[in-house]
Amino acid sequence: MTSHKLFVLGLLLLVIGCAETTTAPPLGKVMSDLPATSQTTTQPTRRTLSLDGVTLSILEAGTGEPVIYVHGVVTTSNIFPKYLAAYSPAYRGIAVDLRGYGDSEKTPTGSNISQFVKDLIALADRMKIEKPVWVGVSMGGMILQQLALEHPDRVKALVLVSTTDGAMILDQDLPSIGNPRTNAEVSKKILLESFPAGTNPQLYQPLLDRIPTWNASVLREALTSMSVFNKHGQLSAITAPTRIMVGAKDDVATPAIAAGIQAQIAGSRLVQFETGHFMMAEDPDGFRRILGEFLYSLKRYVR
Repeated sequence: MTSHKLFVLGLLLLVIGCAETTTAPPLGKVMSDLPATSQTTTQPTRRTLSLDGVTLSILEAGTGEPVIYVHGVVTTSNIFPKYLAAYSPAYRGIAVDLRGYGDSEKTPTGSNISQFVKDLIALADRMKIEKPVWVGVSMGGMILQQLALEHPDRVKALVLVSTTDGAMILDQDLPSIGNPRTNAEVSKKILLESFPAGTNPQLYQPLLDRIPTWNASVLREALTSMSVFNKHGQLSAITAPTRIMVGAKDDVATPAIAAGIQAQIAGSRLVQFETGHFMMAEDPDGFRRILGEFLYSLKRYVR
C-alpha cells in the first residue's frame, strides 16, 4: 500500500473583519501570567448513562462549572484524565466516550458527526447541564462546530483543538478501513503521520497498543462522516467565546486551517504550539495552562 497523507479539503479563505486578529501572546508569557492550576490527585470516576438509544460512558472529576471534553477519531476519553480536575473548584471536567468508542455502547450505526452531536446534547440533558464549556480535539472539534451551529443556546464557550472546518479524508486508504488485513496497518499510519518526524515513540506507543481494540466499522463510519464535513463559511454564526489551538508542525489540521477558523469566529483567539497534531501528548503542561487561561478568563479572573 502506498504511503498516504490526510488531506483537508475546502477553501482556506480568511473572512476579513469577522474575527479578532490580535496575535496570541507567546506561550511562555501566558504561562507565567497565569495562576497555578490545581495539583489535586483526585482520580476521575467512570460511570455510564443511558440515553435515548445508546449508553455512553463518561469520566468525571472536580467541582464547579462543567467542561465537557470530546475526543477524536482514533482516541477515547482516556486522553483527558489529567485535565478533568485541573481547574477545580472553578470547573469540573467530564470526558465522554463517543458512541462506539471506549466503554460506550457499540451500536450497529450512528458513529457519525450528526449523531454524535445529538448524543452530546442528550448527555447534557441527562446530566442537567444547560450551557457547558465544550472542548473538542480533532474530530471532536468538528463535532463541536456543528453542535455550536445547531444548538448555540447550549454553548457557554468553545475550545477547538487541532481541528478543521472542512472535509478531512483518507485519500486511497478510506476504502481499506474495515478490511481485517489492512485495518491495523491503516490505523497505524493515521497515528504515526499525526506526530512530527523524530517524536519520542513513548508518546504514541500507548495509542498504537490500543489499535487491536478499535472497532473497524465504527472507525470507517466516523472517517466517512469526516470526509463530507464542511462548515467553512458558516462559522461566523458562532458567537460563544472561542479559543482555537493548533500545532505548528501539524500536517493534518494545519496552522493555515486554524487561522481560517479564527477569521470566521468573531472575537476568537488562536494559540499555536510547537507540536504536531497530538499537542496534548507532546506538550501536556502547555496545553493545561493555555486551556486554564481561557477558562479563567471566562470568569474574569483577576490576579
